[in-house]
Amino acid sequence: MTLDLKTLKNILLTFHYVGESEIKEAESHMQHYGGTEIDYLLSKEILTKDIIGQAIAEHAGVPYADLNSYPPSKELLGMISESFATRYRVTVFKKTNTTITLATDTPENPLLSNEAKKLLSAKKIVICYSLTEDIDATLSRYQKPLETRFSKIIAGQKRVAPNLLDEIFNDAIQFRASDIHFEPREKEVIIRFRVDGHLSEAGRISKEIYENILNRIKVQARMRIDQHAGAQDGSIRYERDGHLIEMRVSVAAVLDGEKVVLRMLMEYIRSFSLADLGFSPHHQHMIVGASEKPFGMILVVGPTGSGKTTTLYALIKLLNQPNRNITTIEDPVEYKMSGVNQMQVNVAMNFTFATGLRSIVRQDPNVILVGEIRDGETAEIAVNAALTGHLLLSTFHANDAATAIPRLLEM
Repeated sequence: MTLDLKTLKNILLTFHYVGESEIKEAESHMQHYGGTEIDYLLSKEILTKDIIGQAIAEHAGVPYADLNSYPPSKELLGMISESFATRYRVTVFKKTNTTITLATDTPENPLLSNEAKKLLSAKKIVICYSLTEDIDATLSRYQKPLETRFSKIIAGQKRVAPNLLDEIFNDAIQFRASDIHFEPREKEVIIRFRVDGHLSEAGRISKEIYENILNRIKVQARMRIDQHAGAQDGSIRYERDGHLIEMRVSVAAVLDGEKVVLRMLMEYIRSFSLADLGFSPHHQHMIVGASEKPFGMILVVGPTGSGKTTTLYALIKLLNQPNRNITTIEDPVEYKMSGVNQMQVNVAMNFTFATGLRSIVRQDPNVILVGEIRDGETAEIAVNAALTGHLLLSTFHANDAATAIPRLLEM
């Protein structure tokens, strides 16, 4: 059941899950700080995901099934096939001697009840509504492990490397991985995903198969396939279900072969607000207040992959107004944004962060985004720009905000 934001707000009001005053308060917050009214109501704990699910279920005229708190057992999952579960976006939630309760996010599907009766031979079928994200998480449990799917593709001997990569990329997208690692060992290659900062193994492939995968990645990333020492960088554009995913590719020689790391740059991240990133209303107010000042510096610090650039883009989205000149210097440009002048570092042409920042200052900017402060020269120019009428945003490698200041002073 796909609901737009306006319909969802009307449902919540109609069934008295929120009041008019709370919606107006949320709308006022949205106009100042971005995000949606639902984001605000969730952050203030006026709503929870389960309350939203219950409201949608009440609107649909069916019970609500909380799959997050009560995930179905393996026995219940095994009652219907993966193809049936995927086709109807459904799973078995409960079972008694006379009744089988199904959870789905499409309870309005007229075929579901009859088809389920044929498949399950139950006296009574009860259809419940469950949140889309919970249905997605449950459906992923039907999916066979990567290695099982790999074996089937390899046995078919058709388009082996492209099909293997499709399976890997699709899994990475489904689990919202930020990085994919291909790590050569003595006899095999380990595939790992980084999800929410944690690396976990996703599967293994033989080194013979990996050679074909490696060559395909290099060709797509416009790298040299005859170079096996040193390091190479490139990018891949991957399209799935009408969505474009940019992947930043790094290949480096290690003892047992060539290691590949792909950074997943998801298209949907461009629309993230500060609320989407988990900032509380109080912290949003602090950050937005600082960004509205005519000059100064806002630094986002943290380890690699912690979301520094994504946070800056959420800020740029707020600042991107017709009366502001926003210019960025990045390495590389990760997300293209309409209305923003974006430059890319090119070391071969001697266009570094420092030289780029010098040229930006002469372009009459209101807001400057420097992808990363890496050296003393860039730090000095950035601080001077922030002191002379520009708002400067940048990232910096430090473990926390407190250690950023002494690190800058050392530079």
